[in-house]
Amino acid sequence: MRKEELYEKGEELRAASCFREAVLAFQKALEVTPSGDGAFRLLVLKRLGDCLRMVGAFEEAKRAYAEALRLAQSAQDDLEIADCLAGLGLAQRGLGELEEARRSLERAKEIYEEYDDPEGEAFVLWALGGLWRVTGELKQAREYFTEALFLFEQLEDPSGIGYCHCGLGGVERVAGNFALSLEHYSTANGLFEEVHDTFGRAYSFCGMGNAHRMMEHFGDALEYFRRAEELYRDIGDEVSYAWTLWSFGTALKVLRKFDEAREKLEAARLLFTKTGDVRGMVYELLAVAEIAFLEGRKEEALALFERAETSLSGRPLKLEKIHLKLYRWLAGEEGISLDDIRKLYRKLGAHFLPFSPAFPLNLP
Repeated sequence: MRKEELYEKGEELRAASCFREAVLAFQKALEVTPSGDGAFRLLVLKRLGDCLRMVGAFEEAKRAYAEALRLAQSAQDDLEIADCLAGLGLAQRGLGELEEARRSLERAKEIYEEYDDPEGEAFVLWALGGLWRVTGELKQAREYFTEALFLFEQLEDPSGIGYCHCGLGGVERVAGNFALSLEHYSTANGLFEEVHDTFGRAYSFCGMGNAHRMMEHFGDALEYFRRAEELYRDIGDEVSYAWTLWSFGTALKVLRKFDEAREKLEAARLLFTKTGDVRGMVYELLAVAEIAFLEGRKEEALALFERAETSLSGRPLKLEKIHLKLYRWLAGEEGISLDDIRKLYRKLGAHFLPFSPAFPLNLP
């Protein structure tokens, strides 16, 4: 099969959210593309990086984007450089290389603004919104997602609009605005249904489930998690699937179905470990520690808190560090004030904490 046919096959599979199969098609296209055909190799490498990122293969995606960036720099094509930097930034974010990700994305944003490329600017604003969400800077995340949403609306891009609503849904959930979170995710889901975006549907189903979970609508929450779980399995996105499993496990934990919760959380742990998602590993550790504490195994819980502390050391994960303080306060550790914890959350714009928090905790 000719390289152009393999590329088109990969594009069709990518559009259908068949990312694992698309990776194979793009890899084959790359194999049959001569080394001297830099322009086509650049095109394939960018798409290969996109699909590798979608299945959680962030290290491989990073290599693909880095090679594409080298070719774009050799061709002195600034917009191609920006595209490569945007993809590279998302791969770096997935690997937890958050400062490197910020630099890549900010540089891409500068180029898009210089060339008045609203499509590129909207995408990178959305990516930066996600970065600020990960680091716990909720106000900045909301600002970037809102700006990206405005541009995608100007471009009349339903998928872009949907992903911005998903980003805002995540921000509002952590901020404590659960009904607004559900509204954002529901809007996104309607858009993804219209354009047959399978990945977007899975993403929004998980978000809707989490919003319902926070409002203690557990029947609805579990149903949406089941829908997301089924779609993510088909897509092969192990990163998002892991977070759905954590959400599912958290709901079961709050319902005190500890055996079922442990099963979901263990499955999440395996995927977080496989994809190198340190932030995800911390959330899983906290949930498992909480169950251990509730079952009377306090020493085991405290040991798991120590592991979470080690994992967070030196990382700009502000929200997760406060979560750990809260868990330790709930476990009865001295020297920690609930009022101080509330102030730390509020400084980031998070107001989800109940008046009298207790285990099992429904963490957003």
